[in-house]
Amino acid sequence: MSKHRHGWLVGRLLLGFLVFTMLLGNDEGFLVFQPEQLTINAGDTVSFEVRGLGPHNLIVAGHPEWSHEPLSFALGESWEQKFDTPGRYAIWCEPHRAAGMTAEINVLAPG
Repeated sequence: MSKHRHGWLVGRLLLGFLVFTMLLGNDEGFLVFQPEQLTINAGDTVSFEVRGLGPHNLIVAGHPEWSHEPLSFALGESWEQKFDTPGRYAIWCEPHRAAGMTAEINVLAPG
């Protein structure tokens, strides 16, 4: 595992790339992403899981193809997104953006 990886959970290895988990909401009912900042390598995947106080969705700034616009109501509902392009990506939950439910994914170039 690279020393540059900072994530709340590393779930599993998938075809040589890691899958990280990012929670939408938490068990205490706060409108947060956990972690609020995630650093991964290009080619890694993030599994987004609804944890609390929905509904939630995921918007990735400038990348509608990576966004999950439908509202997710069920606790435990999840979806995965692979991030291939290096860069810093602001993300947010549209219904809770004004409440501060925002985060950042930093995708590092290979090497």
